[in-house]
Amino acid sequence: MCKGGEKMIKCEVVEDFTLERFKELNNIKRKNKNVNGKLFIGDTFECNKAMADYLTGNNPLNKVVVKVIEFEPKKVIEEFKEETFKKDALEFLEATKPKKKKVKEEK
Repeated sequence: MCKGGEKMIKCEVVEDFTLERFKELNNIKRKNKNVNGKLFIGDTFECNKAMADYLTGNNPLNKVVVKVIEFEPKKVIEEFKEETFKKDALEFLEATKPKKKKVKEEK
């Protein structure tokens, strides 16, 4: 878990890219080179929902550079088509979010 109790999402890089917010990534596993700020195809890392959303196409370039491969709790998500992946992943996160109990006010 990361700060604020957000769920960690494990991602795999599908296109080389440079990330200014590199320090926000956790448990980076490298396939080849080890260069801070730069991620290469095949590298894996964990991040929060906001970062995963950004890297799966919700960025100024609308470019998908990672695919989500695992959520916490450990549940492997099958590959989705690129167009529906982000929507399905976000729906999964919403469905697994703990629900708050409603408290009735006494009059």
